[in-house]
Formats: sequence, structure tokens, C-alpha cells
Amino acid sequence: MTKPGSFDARELFTALAHRDVEYVTIGGIAIQAHGGQRLTQDLDVAIAASTENLARLADALLDLDARILGPDGQRSLSTPTAPLLASSDQWHLITDHGPLDLITLPAHLGTFAELRARAHQVPLGELSIPIAHREDLLKMKRAAGRPQDLADVRLLESLDDAP
Repeated sequence: MTKPGSFDARELFTALAHRDVEYVTIGGIAIQAHGGQRLTQDLDVAIAASTENLARLADALLDLDARILGPDGQRSLSTPTAPLLASSDQWHLITDHGPLDLITLPAHLGTFAELRARAHQVPLGELSIPIAHREDLLKMKRAAGRPQDLADVRLLESLDDAP
């Protein structure tokens, strides 16, 4: 376990891989993988919303002692279950290894299978990390439209198209 407030993406990726969770990395770490200089202290992933994958994800979250991060910034008392995970398309969690944000892909952005098929595999030690394709990241960031997302759009547009 890392100390509170620290972030260890490798441990988060390891837990997801250990439970065979189907996901694609999005957000700041994906932008870094594409060559962008972007600080981040959380891991953002898009997840496959199948019942089987949500069950594997729930097991990984239990391994990570993940808890829902409430609007007041406090950890909830219980680890999310697969049925709870299925009840929303976005989760902000805090784990023993830092923040983990989960989304299921909105329909207007395509299917998870399409996102996963376009993802690049990036080695991280013995792991192979699926990183969203630059065009998918651009589409997601434009759709979100927040100031940080629009800054990420400008950054991604300034980069080459290879991770």
C-alpha cells in the first residue's frame, strides 16, 4: 500500500491486468503515452460494460481497497460491487494506490469494442497497457468540453500521431 495522497499507476494497471479487466486508458496518462507533457495524479480508463467485465472489475477494486470518492472528497465505507458499477456510466474512486476514474463510453463516441480495436498497446514492464488512439482521445476531449479537456485537445493536435 502506498501512503495516502500518492499515486502509483503501475499498481493500478497491475490489479486490472491480474483480474483480466477489459479497459482502455484515457485521460492524462494516455496523453503522456502519446508524447504530451501533462501532469496527472489519477488513472482514467474506459471500461467494457459487460456483466462479466464488471464482475472482474469489482474483484480488482476489492484488491485495491477502492472506495467511491464522494462530492465532499471523502471515501465511502464500502467497495463498489458489480451491480453498483453497472448503475452509472462514471465513477470516481480512491484506492490504496491513488485515484481511479472509470467511465463507460457514451454511445455517441462509439462502442467499447471499436475503442479497444483502435487502441495502441504500450509496454510497462511485464504489462501491456491499452492506450486510446489519439483520434479517440480528441473526440472524447472535445465532447467533454471543459477547459482542461480543450487544453488537452490543443496539446494532442500539436503531437505526432504515434504513441
